[in-house]
Amino acid sequence: MSDLIELQRNYVLSFINEIQTEHNLKFLIIDDTVDALLDTLFADRSTLLRVVTAVDKIDSPKRKGQPSVEAIYLLEPTKFNINCMDADFSNRPAKYKRAHVRFLPGFSDHLVRFYDSKRYLPQYIGTLAQVQCSFQPKESIFFQTIGIDQPLQVFYNRACTDLVERSIAKTVNALLNLCIVTGEYPTVRYSQPSPEVFATSPSTMLAKKLAFEFQEAIDDYARKDESFPPPSPRPRAVLVITERSVDPFSLFLHDFSYQAMAYDLVPEVDTKTDVYHYFAENEKGEKEEKFAKLRELDDPEWVELRHQHIMDATEYLNAKVNELIAKNPLLVDRANVKTTTDLLSVVAHLKDFDEDRRRITLHRTLIDQCLNVNEERRLAELADFEQAMAGLGLDAEGHKFKAPAEALLENLLSKTANITDKIRFILVYALYRGGLIEEDFIKLLSFIGITSGHSFYKHFMTLFVNFQFLGFKLVKEKAADKPYKKEWLHETILNDPNTYNTSRFINVVSNNLSKVITNQLLLSESAFPYVKDKPIEVLEEDTVDDGTYSYSSTSLRNPRHKASWTRKNSQNRAPRQRFFYYSIGGLTHAELRSAYLQSQLKNKDVFIGSDTVLSPLDVMQSIEKLSEPREYLNLNFDRKENETAPSFLFDRAIAPPVATQHLHKASNQRSTADAKPVMPAPPPQEKKRSKLSKFLRSK
Repeated sequence: MSDLIELQRNYVLSFINEIQTEHNLKFLIIDDTVDALLDTLFADRSTLLRVVTAVDKIDSPKRKGQPSVEAIYLLEPTKFNINCMDADFSNRPAKYKRAHVRFLPGFSDHLVRFYDSKRYLPQYIGTLAQVQCSFQPKESIFFQTIGIDQPLQVFYNRACTDLVERSIAKTVNALLNLCIVTGEYPTVRYSQPSPEVFATSPSTMLAKKLAFEFQEAIDDYARKDESFPPPSPRPRAVLVITERSVDPFSLFLHDFSYQAMAYDLVPEVDTKTDVYHYFAENEKGEKEEKFAKLRELDDPEWVELRHQHIMDATEYLNAKVNELIAKNPLLVDRANVKTTTDLLSVVAHLKDFDEDRRRITLHRTLIDQCLNVNEERRLAELADFEQAMAGLGLDAEGHKFKAPAEALLENLLSKTANITDKIRFILVYALYRGGLIEEDFIKLLSFIGITSGHSFYKHFMTLFVNFQFLGFKLVKEKAADKPYKKEWLHETILNDPNTYNTSRFINVVSNNLSKVITNQLLLSESAFPYVKDKPIEVLEEDTVDDGTYSYSSTSLRNPRHKASWTRKNSQNRAPRQRFFYYSIGGLTHAELRSAYLQSQLKNKDVFIGSDTVLSPLDVMQSIEKLSEPREYLNLNFDRKENETAPSFLFDRAIAPPVATQHLHKASNQRSTADAKPVMPAPPPQEKKRSKLSKFLRSK
């Protein structure tokens, strides 16, 4: 299976290594955006330090220059970064001999003019180019577009319409970056809202806008680069672009897989940084405060556990604990181990298994917190109602769910569920019903003690009304008004003894991927049109006798297209087909899990992306703000950029020559004899014109 982290890491290393090989660079200068990107690509920076001597932040006061060597700047294009670079070369001597600048996408005309106006920087530019690093691979198959703050506000709050173009441009670059690192030229499809949904919220047409702009961008890239896409026997990829309104149920259902529960129910998990704060017993029997980043790079247990149902994850971890105890050379009195706490205590006192012990203690603690919250709030017991409402009104046996209104009231009267849980029950019921009148919402709120005088009353009523910005008019004007028309794209599992009763819901991501992977014709063309005409490989898809499908292999400018009589034989030898899925406005952890499962079930490579990951609380707070004026949103887009370079960058302090520094390099570092000679720099003003004009012509 392809790993998106590895693909993006190799892409970054390739262009850094290419510049280093040609110019014998020593320093890599980065900013906060690139620093965050590198953190997701490298468990540590040792791999980078095999290519360059040091990696420094551009605004770090500890960064020292070295006038005899060249440096590469890998930065987001901003006025602040340009001013910082100009400050580096205002020193006499300059901090570095020359600069090789690699900007992330976004070096627009006004920034080019700003760069051109700098006094010192253009004279020292060795090379200048834009690199396709527009997405951050958060997991092996999940990527996030860089630089879109509060996407639900940006795309669905009508006070932010002027930000849509900039955000769509960032997303286009992210998808183009994805195709470049994978070498794919995909067939593009997008979600098309019904006329009623579009009339309620024009933002629901954004998937179409993104799809067409991306198609134009990748076509333009292929015209300029004749080597793209590279030759490959892999069947042509498919990209499906959707937006958040296609599946509102996924936003609020309680999901009982480990990762989803941790991010939904455990406040000690920071949903923005993925850091979990917890207390664990050390070898002395003392409780210590600890923190851990929940990520793939350094935690194989997290990779194995995160998508399991919480009960399956518990059994798996218990087996790991027993395995760890069995490996311990010291004798352990198992007769005294009666509870989970006893197991953790035994693990805490084991010797020699520090890293395994740390990970097991971490996940045992976090899983126990999830289970405790579930037990306290009786969420699994109350979830049957949610599953029925999202399951088109059917119970687990496929019968019509009896008296849903009475079941809702029972859930609202529960003494264990908290207010947020109960609001989620109301939202799921209102979605199922196709909307309720305002008086009904008021009555339902009163059942949970929220009346007009309550501080939360206005917040919740605003939440219900603001669903119109996602295309759903939850608050009807009159009781006689018909429910809004909506073709639901999710499904439910019926009569399956192997499925947990709390997990019958099949979200839209899972349903769409299952259909498009099995046979593109199964995904409704009216709901998911093609940007271009239906491609030839879809027209040539055959249904074989056993009901499975064989895919023809075709592509653009590469030898994938085969004669019809060779299709089945080549299919057996072809690498796995790739399917890309992108959602404007965010994804939930349950939806991410679906992409992994479909990839495993269908034996295909699936990459799923968005601009953020949403927890149910994030969603409710964001939807409530969809009617707020722009000045109250505190968007990063609206914050005044600090353009002034720090004063310490103008210091004349210079580091000693690189040869005398005690820097740790990998043993396979290239020797000086292997390095290519550095060519003398052209006259400053001539370089300024030639390099900049070449860059502008390439845009």
